[in-house]
Amino acid sequence: MIFNDLREYIAKLQELDEIKSIDGASCELEIGAITELASFRKRCPAVLFDSIKGHKKGFRVLTNFLSNRLRERMVFGVSNELTDPEAVLYWKERLKHYEPVEPVEVKDGPVKHNVMVDDQVDLTQLPWPRWHQRDGGPYICATSSVTRDPESGYINIGSYRFMLLGKNKIVAHIGSGHHGDVIRKKYWAKGKACPIAISLGQEPSLLVAAGTNTNWGVSEYGFAGWMRGAPVEITKGVFTDLPIPATAEVVLEGEMLPPSAGTEIEGPFGEFSGYYGGGARPAPVTMIKSILYRNDPIILGSPPFLGASRGILSSRGILVWNELDALGIPDIKAVNYSWGMCIISLKQAYPGHAMRAAHGAIAGTAGYHGRFVIVVDEDIDPYNLEQVLWAVATRCDPESSLDVARRIWSYKIDPRLPKQKKELGDYTGAVAIIDACRPYHWIEDFPATTQIAEELLKETNAKWGKAIGED
Repeated sequence: MIFNDLREYIAKLQELDEIKSIDGASCELEIGAITELASFRKRCPAVLFDSIKGHKKGFRVLTNFLSNRLRERMVFGVSNELTDPEAVLYWKERLKHYEPVEPVEVKDGPVKHNVMVDDQVDLTQLPWPRWHQRDGGPYICATSSVTRDPESGYINIGSYRFMLLGKNKIVAHIGSGHHGDVIRKKYWAKGKACPIAISLGQEPSLLVAAGTNTNWGVSEYGFAGWMRGAPVEITKGVFTDLPIPATAEVVLEGEMLPPSAGTEIEGPFGEFSGYYGGGARPAPVTMIKSILYRNDPIILGSPPFLGASRGILSSRGILVWNELDALGIPDIKAVNYSWGMCIISLKQAYPGHAMRAAHGAIAGTAGYHGRFVIVVDEDIDPYNLEQVLWAVATRCDPESSLDVARRIWSYKIDPRLPKQKKELGDYTGAVAIIDACRPYHWIEDFPATTQIAEELLKETNAKWGKAIGED
């Protein structure tokens, strides 16, 4: 489906009864707690907050907007009839035919309906939730942030979190080595501030593109246009002159000041791992010079909660799979990546095949800061953790099927990294490899499973399924 803005997407969710409206919640923990409650409901509804305490009616927050199977597949253009492995394979194959659909520039857009500049700028007029009880402050954490490489002119869009400090001051968390970090450091090396435009609400494909690990030089606008089947409309900002989404809900324009201009404490913040692994640390300040927003703006909120983790299409599993393909490792059937655990399903073709795949996953970019790589046979669905644990319990020999790789690339928010390593900047850790495959050299003699043949199951379901009820 082509959604021209976030509002068209919300209208579709309302049509499908995929969204709940909440009036009167507070930014102080209530929005976060309601979002987490909703994320553990069976249907995990999207939640639209309005009449937020202390804010104008119409200044809204949307959460859980991609956090279920139907909504994710609707945005990715994948049939809900496919199984999880089939859906991943479909999207993986589609990525092979990626061709950017570049954005089109328009003179004006809804995002410019209201403009605050200079002394008018007041970030506190917008709802900034404090999501978790131990968060160091209020955050907006589902952004599409635009920067321009000063050397090549490359426009990058990344998804970073920002903590509110004052009416015109915020502080960002951008991981070292991320494209936005590379770009800002080029400005800082010249003693300059880095211009940035931060979109706080946009149609979902642009947010997906902003959060995807694309290669340097790949246009996220082009990626989003390809995903949605139509170019993204962009317009020039009023302060930075950066290309911003013309139909965005809110855009903040400003400058990321170099560390030499002073720092403020960023964090702590509840991370995707389910922990406060990163702590609080000094970070460069971003000064906001203009606020552009639509009438009755909607801010996206996507805080890390275990029940609202990334779906299978937006996770790193597909990227890991593509890296394994690039290494020439054959017969990979599916890859699941969740919470730093990479599960690879493959059809063993030669001795050492499983271990080669495991080491390939560790060596790549997409699977970094993980803790475990589990390799299973092709009869195991890596998205079914009960099947995976069964394979580990019955096919893994602890004496010969476990390995540990050391000094592997990790990340400073890793909750298991010791404090002294973080202080030294040593962001490396260990990764356990669990070979839960049947031993290749006697695979034909391995005991047969009790599983009923898939064709017989289909025939039985067609004949008797209605008698036993729906799934």
